[in-house]
Amino acid sequence: MASNGGPQFTFPSNLEPETVQPGTNILVSGSSGQGARDVALRLMLAGTSSNEGVLLLSAGTSGRSLLERAAHEVETLDRGRVGIVDCSGLEDDQQRFDEHTKSIDDPGDLTAIQMELSVLYEMLLERGYDRVRVGVFSVSALIAHAELEAVSRFIHMLSGRVIATADLGVFVLDSSMQDDLTVDVIEQYCDGTIDVQMTDDDNTEIRARGLGIDSPSWRQVSASPQDQQRHQP
Repeated sequence: MASNGGPQFTFPSNLEPETVQPGTNILVSGSSGQGARDVALRLMLAGTSSNEGVLLLSAGTSGRSLLERAAHEVETLDRGRVGIVDCSGLEDDQQRFDEHTKSIDDPGDLTAIQMELSVLYEMLLERGYDRVRVGVFSVSALIAHAELEAVSRFIHMLSGRVIATADLGVFVLDSSMQDDLTVDVIEQYCDGTIDVQMTDDDNTEIRARGLGIDSPSWRQVSASPQDQQRHQP
């Protein structure tokens, strides 16, 4: 359950909800991994205030690729406030790119992942950020390399920490890779869900459940600023 203390976390106006209480955990679920990922990145990065750090767990893609996609989704990205734990195993030593990134070769090593998340979390606090948006990209990638029970405990721990510290948690799930039971297991740790689907013409649509909003129908969201510029005549 979300805390009522402190200012609300804000999101882009074309997403719903536009705000949530500190201590909120959100599941972003979609059958298209890319669509859910891009919506989750907007929740993580857009509309953030100067006192907020960002902590990303990159399991399904390399940390470099996730950061490049993040820069694609927002007009400006302050790299100094972003920490990344890359457990994809896709980057070699020469590609591990800066001091704000911790790398783990095994996406199934949840203990090591937890430790590195804690290290970067404390680093963000030491840099002066009062609170942190924590994003897992993606839960499905963790489940592919570890038992569901172990991943469930990990998500339980991380979502509980978000509540205790009045931060924000965003968890990405590729629903096409999981059965209903698995979705239910992960969903129980979140305050609400944003469902994401891609239309035949590659538009993104969302539908919110919980979080103070229950959308009865799908709603299209606008393209990223870079995509909008690319399609301008």
